[in-house]
Amino acid sequence: MVIIITGAIGIGKTTVCEKVVRTARSQGYSCGGIITRKARNGNEDIVIEDIRTGETRVLASTGGIYQGPRTAKYFFNPEGIDFGIQAIDSGIASDVLLVDELGPIELGGEGFSEVVEQIASGKIKNCIVVIRKGLLSAFLPQLSTATSIFEITSDNRNELPGEIGLVLTRAVTAE
Repeated sequence: MVIIITGAIGIGKTTVCEKVVRTARSQGYSCGGIITRKARNGNEDIVIEDIRTGETRVLASTGGIYQGPRTAKYFFNPEGIDFGIQAIDSGIASDVLLVDELGPIELGGEGFSEVVEQIASGKIKNCIVVIRKGLLSAFLPQLSTATSIFEITSDNRNELPGEIGLVLTRAVTAE
């Protein structure tokens, strides 16, 4: 089962993911993968967390200090990307793999793009993937598998973790 969480920037996609992971763990499921969020240091850095270990690294910065892939706003840290790839690889064996999030650099074949191929090939059984709404149509053909898409809005973001949790529970127990 591939669950896609989508929505506008800042709508609460990561928060919904955190709640779903807490619920899955409370039901005895193992969770692995990555979650990304803005750093709490007041700048616009993006931090990546291995949800299995709780370890974090800087994934991207607006400061131009990293030599990895870049978008119009961010310069990506090659060490942060490698850290995320390792967290995803070790999380594949989990009951639930979370990848927060796939974006423009993955569309260009960089970053965590390998996970898209792994999902399409069926190597990953149950995963939650976060994709911004504006990029969803570009990713769907690449995933080439049945997906359940949940779009977060300000009206439904409090109820969605429960709904996603139910779909996920059915998928994991059906194996």
